[in-house]
Amino acid sequence: MENLKINITWWKVCLFLIITVFSCTPEAGKPTTYTYTLFNESDANIKIIGFSKATSTNVIILEKGKQITQTYKDGLPPRGYTWEYFYGSKDGQVNADSIKVIFNERKFKVWSRKNYDDERNPLFKFNEDITQGTFTFTQEDYNNAQDCNGTCN
Repeated sequence: MENLKINITWWKVCLFLIITVFSCTPEAGKPTTYTYTLFNESDANIKIIGFSKATSTNVIILEKGKQITQTYKDGLPPRGYTWEYFYGSKDGQVNADSIKVIFNERKFKVWSRKNYDDERNPLFKFNEDITQGTFTFTQEDYNNAQDCNGTCN
């Protein structure tokens, strides 16, 4: 009879520990959603090439007057998303360390993690909430871009 009491107590302790462990984990089924939107208000069609470790990973075409939105849902364990993932790959699995923005195949501008202090750097644009971001390419961006002098790619 004493062994039966010990076994029941043992199972109660195990059950208590299991319930405690599972009640401390993040709530499943409520992933964080990240939404990023690019606007093109310049008078040029734009091609954005994302690079990771100097290798081209993604190309985004953004016609003048248009916008593009990408939404990512984080899973468990959470890792978070940033603009770097938007430019790195369509599925958000690769993050870009730099981008080359080409305007009408005539002018270009390169941004990277190294020039994070440039307030026009599209890799680092966030609203108040890090889960949502917007960036607008303007005519000023086009005017400040470098001439391609032949080929922009």
